[in-house]
Parts: sequence; structure tokens; C-alpha cells
Amino acid sequence: MHEHIVLAEDDRELREFLKEALEEVGYIMHDFPTADAAFEYLSSGGTADAVVTDLVMPGMRGHELLNAVRAQRAELNIIIITAFGAIDSAIGMVKAGAYDYLTKPFNTDELLLTLERALEESRLRREVARLSRTSARALPGTIGASRAMQEIYDVVHRAAASNVPVLITGESGTGKELVARALHQLSGRNGAFVAINCAALPENLLESELFGYQRGAFTGADRDKPGLLETANRGTLFLDEVAELPAALQPKMLRALEEGEVRRLGSTQPRTFDVRFLTATNRDLEQQVASGQFREDLYWRLNVLHVHMPPLRERMPDIPLLAEHFLSGRPMSHEAMAMLTSYPWPGNVRELRNALERASALADADEISAADLPPRVRDASRAITRVADASRRNLPLRDVERAYILEIFRQTGGNKSRTAEILGLDRKTLYRKLDEYRSTDPDIDL
Repeated sequence: MHEHIVLAEDDRELREFLKEALEEVGYIMHDFPTADAAFEYLSSGGTADAVVTDLVMPGMRGHELLNAVRAQRAELNIIIITAFGAIDSAIGMVKAGAYDYLTKPFNTDELLLTLERALEESRLRREVARLSRTSARALPGTIGASRAMQEIYDVVHRAAASNVPVLITGESGTGKELVARALHQLSGRNGAFVAINCAALPENLLESELFGYQRGAFTGADRDKPGLLETANRGTLFLDEVAELPAALQPKMLRALEEGEVRRLGSTQPRTFDVRFLTATNRDLEQQVASGQFREDLYWRLNVLHVHMPPLRERMPDIPLLAEHFLSGRPMSHEAMAMLTSYPWPGNVRELRNALERASALADADEISAADLPPRVRDASRAITRVADASRRNLPLRDVERAYILEIFRQTGGNKSRTAEILGLDRKTLYRKLDEYRSTDPDIDL
């Protein structure tokens, strides 16, 4: 760990006990019998990553230390220790900016867990601040300054002016269409951005939408209708869910790509077009090529440049930025933010937005609290805390692993493929482990 903790506690026995307990797990301790001494250390530039302080001490009180530290070292999270009778004062300090409070008597596991969360939030805040300074190349409509998103920005900015097709992959809800729109906006092409979801229409309608038709081409075709390939001329055509493109349409799309020509249904007259092709899918297209579900030649024609959108769980530093955007700057409590950053978000940014819009609608106070978040987010945070507690209690690794796998399995609603993806396991390994858990606990809900 090697993080520096400032401890202000006038009870010598408690101070020495806490110092020993925190040093035992790897923290570097700076302990003081008064808040005045702790503040003197901090104001002189002393190294600190978090502060733990009693509420009532001789001289400077805990709330005075809080105000003084926030004025000079706002990056430090402060944890308050208080007697039961002073809970109201401790709550008031949390509202004034303290990270959290603990009521005496408390066990060291409570302090370790609270301290770990406070430090993680501080690390996250520092990372966000650092990355925000480098986010000038953010794409239109996108939010994020993590390293993963910086790599996306760099690729898109370099590829925008080109006319080569781009395949955008990633899980549902990661923002694939936002990247497609950004590519179009940055391209300088003066035509329209035209999008179509290949999974949303039956094959016959999809063909007429893409290629258009002549009057009389089929029953009900009472007029000429240009297809989207023509509508997007001098612009961009975005084929979402391209893996769902019917097999019969794939050779026609390949021909249109290679020749830059389209024939409307019922017509023999080719029409030329100038379109930049962007496609997106949450499927593994290479696997579909291998299984014969998708033409290999079309795959390579669409995949000239590949952009992969990372899931939200791989860009956790972006969560505070996304939350600020979705809440329009409305404040959020430390506990609520800690829950957001510990939940794996199987539905990605779309799920985060839904959760925050719900919280904003239900919140009674101006500040969004943990109680305003959806139950699944709150429950997951508590379950992850139980896994962390199991780890700290030195339980066997297999028990900690079991708790974590089952928690992720529940969070994904029993989706084994998504669970395996989040855990970084192949599906066979996950199935074997779930079968093992079921055999040792027949009552387990799997």
C-alpha cells in the first residue's frame, strides 16, 4: 500500500492501537495526540493521502480541522471518529465535506474498509483531474478522459479525413454510434449521416431501404424511391448491427462497396454514389466468418480500420465525468460515487445513464445519495464489500473466488457469456466452476 495516513486521536491507547493495526496492513502512519499537531504537519507540506481524526479533542476540534484541511489540502479525504452521542455532529461534517464517519466502538475492519474506499476515491479523483487536462481531443458527443478513451480519440482523429471503411466493435451501450457520428462530423464530408439498424427490419424491407426501388418493382411500389446508399451520397452510411445483415444481401453490399454503384430494385440502370461506410456490431464477426454466417470478403472490406469501444468497467475513471454530465452538475455523495465506481456496469454507459436519471428523479435532496441509486447497484456494492471482507479475514482463495464469481453472475442476471467476459474466463471454465458450486450447494440459485 505505502499510502500515508494522518491520525489525530487524543486517546493514547486507541491511537497506538489504530496505528499498529494500519501499519500492519502496509499504511505509513503519522499519528498525533491533537488536531493542532496534525494540522501543523499537514500545513507544512507533510505527506498525506487521507486523514482520520477524532471529533472531540482538546484545542482544535475535528470540524475545525476539517475546514482547515479542506481550505489548504482539498484533495485529502477525511474520516471522522465519533462517540455515539455526537452522531449528529459527525453527519453535519459529512455534509460539510468529510468522507465518512465511524462510531465508537468500531472494529478495525470497518476502519480499513472505509479508509480503502476513501483512498480509492482520492486516486480516482486525481486520475480524472490528470486525464481531464489531456482531453482536448475528445470527440463530439463523447465523455471520457481515461487512457482507453484517449486511444479512441487518437485513432478517430487520425482516421476521420480518410474515406476508408471503419468497423466499430464493442458491447451494447458503449457508444459505438457516437463514435460513428464523430467520424462523420470530423471528416469534412458535406453529405448526410445516414444510419440504419440491420437487425430492425426484415430482409425484404432492409434491401429496399438500402438500395431503393423503381415504381412498379413490387406490389405497393407506386413511386420511385432512392435507397439509403443514394441518400447518403457525399456523406456517411452507418450500418449498425452489421452482423445481422442477411446472407442474401451480403454479396450485394460487397458489390456496392467495391464498385460505388447501386441498382434500385426493379431497375437495370446503375447509379453512382460517394459514401463512406461505417459499421458496428457487438458480435464477434471473425467467429461468424469462421462459422460461415458472414462473408469473409465482405468482412475484410468493412474492416479496413477497426475501432474497439471498451466496456465501462475498463474505463472506471470516466464514471465521475459521465455522472457530472448526466446529472448536469448536480452533486453526489461520496458513498453514492463509491457505489458507482465499484459496480461493473454490464449495460455500460447506457445503464449508467439510466441509473442516474432514475436517481435524479427520485432524490428528495439536492445531493444524490446512495439511497437514490437503483437497488441492483446498492446490492452489488454491499456484496463486493462482503467479498473484500472475506479476503481480509484470510479465507481460502477458493472461497473469495467463489464469492466474487457468484456476485458477478448475479449482477449480469445469470448471463453466463457476459459473466465470463467480465471475469476474463473462458466459458468452459465458468461452466465448470458453476457446476462445482452447484454440486457442493444444491440449494444455490444458478
